[in-house]
Amino acid sequence: MNGLLEIYTNKEWMILPSFVHGILPTVMYNSQNHTMLGVDRKKRRPTAMGMAGNDIFREYEVTQDGDVLPTYDGWNGIDYLKQLQVPFVNIMPIDGPITRNGGACSYGSKEIRDWMMKAADNKYCRAHIFVTNTPGGSAWAKNDFQMGIDYAHARGQRVYDLIDGLCASAGEYKASLCDEVYVVNLMDQLGCIGVMASFFTQKNGEKNQYTGETYREYYDPESVDKNKEMRDIAEDDDATLLIEELTKLGKEFRADMKAAFPNADVDEHLKGKMFNAKDVMGILCDGQMLLGDLVTRAFAVADGVEKPIERTAGRKLGKLPEVDTKQTKVRGRNLAKQNNILSTQINNINMKEKFPTLFAALGVEEMQMQDGGAFMNEGLLATLNEKIEAMQKAEADAKALAESLTAEKNDLTAKVEELTADIEAKNLEIGTLTDNAGKADEQLKAKDEEIATLKADAELKQTALATLEREKADMTAAAAEKDETIANLQSDVEGKQAQIEQLQADVDGARASLTTAEQTLAERDQQITDLNAQITELQNNPGAEPAAGAAPQNNGGGADAPGVAVNQYVYDPNLSYEENGKAEKAWNEAHGK
Repeated sequence: MNGLLEIYTNKEWMILPSFVHGILPTVMYNSQNHTMLGVDRKKRRPTAMGMAGNDIFREYEVTQDGDVLPTYDGWNGIDYLKQLQVPFVNIMPIDGPITRNGGACSYGSKEIRDWMMKAADNKYCRAHIFVTNTPGGSAWAKNDFQMGIDYAHARGQRVYDLIDGLCASAGEYKASLCDEVYVVNLMDQLGCIGVMASFFTQKNGEKNQYTGETYREYYDPESVDKNKEMRDIAEDDDATLLIEELTKLGKEFRADMKAAFPNADVDEHLKGKMFNAKDVMGILCDGQMLLGDLVTRAFAVADGVEKPIERTAGRKLGKLPEVDTKQTKVRGRNLAKQNNILSTQINNINMKEKFPTLFAALGVEEMQMQDGGAFMNEGLLATLNEKIEAMQKAEADAKALAESLTAEKNDLTAKVEELTADIEAKNLEIGTLTDNAGKADEQLKAKDEEIATLKADAELKQTALATLEREKADMTAAAAEKDETIANLQSDVEGKQAQIEQLQADVDGARASLTTAEQTLAERDQQITDLNAQITELQNNPGAEPAAGAAPQNNGGGADAPGVAVNQYVYDPNLSYEENGKAEKAWNEAHGK
């Protein structure tokens, strides 16, 4: 039921489309017919692989009386993983579609995360290996894998991925989080980087063609965003919101893949295409290995015998706890014997290479190993007895020689003690020098960091200085341009000033002319006043003679006064200046003036 719940509620999938199309009829059949698909036991289980005596690697499972358990926990509350006291590598299967809660044949990402964190808590855990064959799955599962891997890294444990068959989409996302990725076969398939959505929608008010039932879906008026992506698709065939979600997740997916696999080309390798492992070697995977080879490498890297690959060597990991190698090997042999952990494949050990002295003493090329141990016939026993007697005689001779050497040894002992005291003094001196050297190294390291900081500051300041120089040059050019503009303006100002001075002179001349005109006008006005007075007098006294020197006047009536000689127009005080001007012009034309 959990599997169907996750399938029906999860919109975003990182999975191989062909798997979705193939499994969809089965999912629909099980759902519509209420048929449950299940199995009693999942086909693969988390296991541990460890080292048991003489650096021979053997696979074993944490079990109770040889029975396989679905988790690391045994019956009666016994935690065998916690009691495991030999160095081991945690092996976790990723088999089938990835869902958080797991399915009939595979574990969920939450189960894998919890197993991984539990194994990581054991100080004897050296590393983790995913054994992967998956078409991908839920996009959310990436967060579970990230949590488990970060937890392991914090405890100094590296995480490896071994692809055995198929690693697509979400499986590749999980692989990108691992420190190293290997394939079992060069024809294993990798890729399908991308995000998809696959689901059914039903429109509100739609009838089921088989049952005749009407589907109804109502929301409170304020829940406008609830299920909006699906409602838009069902009602209006509008996938805009869903495409926006998928686009955002796809960009994040490709960015994380590019960061983990820097040799990958975004357009060639990260747009959804599948590849054979041989075609992306060194791009999406780091090499070809079997599980035993990868376990050996995981131990070697953890012990510092081999180095991590360059692609992920810079990842920050915590420090692995130190364990007693000799003790762990002994405990490992005992634990293997008590719990039937080690395989009987010890028959495959090359005994001649392992015990060359014994084989030489017996003069044989091989020995038969059985589950109970090694067995010898009468001939081998006689040969061994003869060899032992010879060894006993050699031991007696050696004892006599040892006694003769004892005295010499005693003499040397005193010298050794003297040298030992001297060595101890030297060791103390060396220790002091070592401490001083360590402090000096720390000081040098601090200085190196300070120098690096200063260099970085200097580079920033140099960049800022170059920027200021460019700005100064730009400002200098702008200032020169402004100076030129100011000079042009100054020239214009001087020209305008000359024009102003000329205009001022013209104004002064005009004012002088105006003053002269005003004086002339005043004189004319005086003349008019005088003439008007004369006219008045003549009008009052027609027979009177004009004053001496006075010009003949007109009586102002427009005709010549009787008995008066008229030589010019006489202004009429009752008319305006302009009207007198017009009258004077007419009078002059009439008198031929």
